[in-house]
Amino acid sequence: MIAPILAAAAMALAAPSPAQAPATPVHAPVTRSDSEQWDVTSKITGRTYRIYVARPAQKEPPPPEGYPVVYMTDGDFTFHTAADAATVQSMSREVKPAIIVGVGYGKGMDTAVLTRFTDLTPFAPSPAMGTILAATPTLKAVTYGEAEGFYRFLTEELRPQIEAGYKTDKSDNILWGHSLGGLFALYVLFAHTDAYRTYLVGSPSIIWNDHAILKDVAKLTAPLAAGKVAPRVLFTVGEMEGKVAEDAKLPPGMTREKMQATLDSDGEVTNVVALSDRLKALKGPPGYKVETVIFDGESHVTVLPAIISRGLRFALKP
Repeated sequence: MIAPILAAAAMALAAPSPAQAPATPVHAPVTRSDSEQWDVTSKITGRTYRIYVARPAQKEPPPPEGYPVVYMTDGDFTFHTAADAATVQSMSREVKPAIIVGVGYGKGMDTAVLTRFTDLTPFAPSPAMGTILAATPTLKAVTYGEAEGFYRFLTEELRPQIEAGYKTDKSDNILWGHSLGGLFALYVLFAHTDAYRTYLVGSPSIIWNDHAILKDVAKLTAPLAAGKVAPRVLFTVGEMEGKVAEDAKLPPGMTREKMQATLDSDGEVTNVVALSDRLKALKGPPGYKVETVIFDGESHVTVLPAIISRGLRFALKP
């Protein structure tokens, strides 16, 4: 009889009485250590940007030359992944500690998705693509082709703020972009090559405006041959950006054959491979480097964590 009584007593003591029930915890927004954010309105573009910054989580002092800086487009939905990857990879000594700067809008996904069409496109869409975009109600009021202004914001307004507030290596700036952000990275690579040391070009929208960005490759040829620039370029793309997955959910009325024909026409993977091969063939000074990675089984969206991780390893190799 003693054992059951003792067990019951223990259970009674362990169970909180109504008066002892824990209070509902106070909920608060998530915060990151070693990070800040602020909003800035550009005098150049007139638009307001949300700037996210992650500092290296290092006990050691910064290197004498300062930290490399990775500038990321689409910061509203890429910054945290990049900051986490940079922290873990630098702790394991796989990459150099770096400052991660995400540039977004801070007003939710709808605003980010629409405004990126303005900031990340170097040219207006072709008439055919413009007709398709105009048929989408949410895109009717969008303007296009203001990449030059966004580039100037990054280099003339934001970069001085970062360099004034953090210990940075001014010779080691890195530009990361995916999709339209990858198109923007190509635009800067060709038009302003020496603005960044490294270009991380993920699934670039080369098809934009009938592949008009390819005409700008010529701008890179002469300074490379003259030894004036030596960019480091990593192209990344998902294998399934060019294939219909076996379990793909197709839109109503769409067959696998039609979907594959559309992917073949867009040429997301083949365009990336062709352009990277073209740049690899160019003659440049020591330090000029072009690599390409195709991620098995990844789509245009699922490839994001992979290209962020691989991009950091390419740009920040010790």
